[in-house]
Amino acid sequence: MRKMLLVWIPLALLALLAVLLVRTLMVAPPAPAAPAASAEDAFDQDAIARRLGEAVRLRTISWQEGAAPADVEASRQALVSFRDWIAATYPAFSAQASREIVSDYSLLYTWKGSDSTLAPYLLMSHMDVVPVAPGSEPDWTHPPFAGDIAEGYVWGRGTIDTKAGIIGQLEAAEALAREGFRPKRTVMFAFGHDEETGGQGNTRIAAMLAERGVRLEFVDDEGGVIATGAVPGIEGPVAVVGVAEKGYLTLQLTAHSPGGHSSLPLPIAETAIGRLARAMGNIERSPFEGKIDGVSHEFLQQLMPYMSFGQRVALANLWLLEPVVVKSMSAAPASAAILRTTIAPTIVQGGVKENVLPPSATLTINFRVHPRDSTQGVLDHIRHAVGDPQVDISVIGVRREASAVSDMQGPQFALIRRTLESVKPGVIVAPNLLSAATDARHYEALTRNVFRMVPAELSADELKGFHGTNERVPVSSLLLIARYYRELIRGADGEL
Repeated sequence: MRKMLLVWIPLALLALLAVLLVRTLMVAPPAPAAPAASAEDAFDQDAIARRLGEAVRLRTISWQEGAAPADVEASRQALVSFRDWIAATYPAFSAQASREIVSDYSLLYTWKGSDSTLAPYLLMSHMDVVPVAPGSEPDWTHPPFAGDIAEGYVWGRGTIDTKAGIIGQLEAAEALAREGFRPKRTVMFAFGHDEETGGQGNTRIAAMLAERGVRLEFVDDEGGVIATGAVPGIEGPVAVVGVAEKGYLTLQLTAHSPGGHSSLPLPIAETAIGRLARAMGNIERSPFEGKIDGVSHEFLQQLMPYMSFGQRVALANLWLLEPVVVKSMSAAPASAAILRTTIAPTIVQGGVKENVLPPSATLTINFRVHPRDSTQGVLDHIRHAVGDPQVDISVIGVRREASAVSDMQGPQFALIRRTLESVKPGVIVAPNLLSAATDARHYEALTRNVFRMVPAELSADELKGFHGTNERVPVSSLLLIARYYRELIRGADGEL
């Protein structure tokens, strides 16, 4: 028997190695780069940059509840100015499209198509921006609302998130309207005024369209970019198209104890802070399961042909090596987030004086819920992990389930892929799971094809500008964005 094992074990290992190798070699080679879109167009890159700078100077800030009334009123006036600026800056488009003002400030434009049998589609972006962190103004290379053009960038709050998207859509529509283009398929544009505080404007637009019986062919909003150097093993540009959004849940854990004087303390484990620390440790030791399925599986399958041989071996043989891949991806926050529900402790409170044991202490944890999980499942999981009746767990703030996953195999996604490949030859297009929230989620009842892509080409450093200091967009990306929307509008006129 021992001799037989000595013979069969090497043979079995060789057979396994052969299977791994064959499956790896079956990975299709990268497709040849698509031809570039014609450079003979009416776009003027410098003029687009100037217009984005003008839009940045309009301080359309979404303030949280409790902000100073004067600040809120100034933002309202800026939104009105933005509305008027669009009409004056893009007259050909404004003459062709009807405009509706919704919830006082959000805008819905409808460019009616010639064929009423074709379902309309919706392009989106939002006019509002987040405030600049108080005290951070000196850290900006250029003032956050100056809209300066320097060092190859347009600088300022909202350049990435997401006035570049609005300007790109309007530049495309204006250029087409000036050329005499008239769409066959109706195209709508929704520019929300309060995406950063919940998106009531787009909530109302979606409800209004539903009341009219509108079914959308697809939606394209913010949420995806063309990232360079962001995927290990791939040097070229990768266009990550959001096809789903994670859910959102915040839990507050409150630990209780008798409190008292610090000179006669309870055992640490019985203090409120000690109980809270133990609860945090228990949660850390009970992470949510990470899997390669759904969006993450499709994401990796699209990238696999462009990766190193070793990476291809692992990804072509997930039936055996998935635990290894999951462990590797879990080491980086960006890749870990597409595998599982994430856990982020954000606020700890407890105690008012150094010699007083507090009778309670609280911990706030924010969860971004993977589509395979539910908010109730997260709550149950955390209660079980904590396992302490002296720690109360309650839901606070917004509670939202993960979005539906859009169709990654249908003609609508194929249109977006073709368009990206035509304006950026050599780009790799892959679906992605978005950890943040967008206004696109409000339209799920109107279509199963909700995508998230504004193709600004951004480096890892430039991506830090989202809601951060020195937000800026490369001037070269503005031409790419405008061409993308122009080709998307042209392409959507065909049968989908």
